[in-house]
Amino acid sequence: MARPDFAFQTATHTVYSEGGPVYRVDPGGARLHLTLAEQSVPAAVLDAQLERAVMAWVMARGGRRLNLNGAARPLAPAQLDRPAQGPVRRLVSIAPSNAEIAGALEAAGLLAGVESSSDFPPEVRALPRLGPDLNVDLDALERLAPDLVLASLSVPGMERNVAGLERLGRPYLVLAPQSVAEICADILRVGAALGRAERARAVVARMDGQLAELERQRAGRAPVSVYLEWWPKPMFTPGAACWTNELIERAGGVNVFRERAGQSGEVQVEDVVRADPEVILVAWCGVPFGKLDVRRVLNRPGLEGVRAVRSGRVVAIDESLLGRPGPRVSEGALHIARALGRGALSGGR
Repeated sequence: MARPDFAFQTATHTVYSEGGPVYRVDPGGARLHLTLAEQSVPAAVLDAQLERAVMAWVMARGGRRLNLNGAARPLAPAQLDRPAQGPVRRLVSIAPSNAEIAGALEAAGLLAGVESSSDFPPEVRALPRLGPDLNVDLDALERLAPDLVLASLSVPGMERNVAGLERLGRPYLVLAPQSVAEICADILRVGAALGRAERARAVVARMDGQLAELERQRAGRAPVSVYLEWWPKPMFTPGAACWTNELIERAGGVNVFRERAGQSGEVQVEDVVRADPEVILVAWCGVPFGKLDVRRVLNRPGLEGVRAVRSGRVVAIDESLLGRPGPRVSEGALHIARALGRGALSGGR
C-alpha cells in the first residue's frame, strides 16, 4: 500500500506538505505554517476538524502546547479522545504498543485488527493487518466496524491516522505518553474504557515494583552516561520528551542527549564524540533483536575514540522493550540495567 501524498485529511480539507513549516490546504490553496512554537492557519479554512488535526500534528512531535494564531493553551492527548458510547466488543489497535496494552489487560480477544508491525502478545499475529502505523488503511479499518480504536501520536506522521478517524466518526482514544507515569496513566485509561480497571491497576503495580527495585539497586552509585541509538543512518536518539530518559535513569544511567528538544532527534558523529558516553545502547526502531548488529557502531568512522567503543560497551537491546510505550517498558529498564552492569540481571553487581 503506497503512502498517500497528503499530510492529513479532514472531512473538508486535504493538507499537503510543501517542505519545512509550510503546508498547503486544498481546496483553495491556503497556506499553513506549523512549528512546535507556533501554528498559523488562515481563519477562512480553520474549522473544528482542522484545528484538531493541528493539535495532533503538534503532539505527534512531542509538543504539549498549542499556539494557534497567537492563542496559546496546554495540550494533552486525551483532549482528542472520542470515547466509545457503550461496551467495547470490537477493538482495533493502530500502534504495536497499544496492542501490547490490550494483551496485558487480557483483552487481546477483543481485537479485530491491528497495524502491521504488531507482534505481541503472540495471538495478535493472526489478526487482520491494517498497514503500517504511519499509513493505516482506514477503509479496511472501517470495514472492521470497531467500537473503539486505540490510536497513537508517538511518532510524527501519526496525525494522519487521528485526522482520518475523526473524519470517519469512529470512537477512539489517543495515546502519546512522554514519561513512565503517562504510560501507566494510559494503561489505566484503556483499562477503564474496556471494563478492565482492576486488571489495569495490577499491571501498573507490577511495573512500579520492577522500577522501584531498580532504583533501590542504583542508590548511591554514580550514573553511567548512555547514548541510545534509535536509528543508525541518519543517527537518531531520544530527546527530552521521551520516556526512555526515565528508564535509563531508573537503571542507573543518564542519557547524554536528554536535554534535546522533542521526543527524538537527529545527531551527528561529532555530537556523540563530544558527549563521550560510557555505554551505547543499540535499539533500532522496527529491527528485530536478532538483526541488531553492534559492529555497525563499533566500526563506525569517527567513533573510535568514544569511551563506549574503546571499551566495547556497545549493547543491543530489543527495541520492542524500549520504543513501545506500554507494559513492557519496565522490563526494558531491567535490560538497560544489565547493559550498564547494574541490577539483578547483571549478576547482582
